[in-house]
Amino acid sequence: MDDPYFVPGLRCRATRTITHQRGILNRAAEGTVRSTRENIGRQLITVDFDCGEKLVLFAHEIEPLDDVRELHS
Repeated sequence: MDDPYFVPGLRCRATRTITHQRGILNRAAEGTVRSTRENIGRQLITVDFDCGEKLVLFAHEIEPLDDVRELHS
């Protein structure tokens, strides 16, 4: 089931430090959701981070920014 908060254009941030092929993304790095999809029952989210990285992450690895979540409540 997709999280309704993760829609394209939504601002979000990483919930933890993420190691990836090109380096390390710091915890709380901010970015914008580009797309979401489901694969084998898991939600995958593509995020363009402000630092220039574009990563595909699981839903538990990012969170909507607080001010955005309040607008959707």
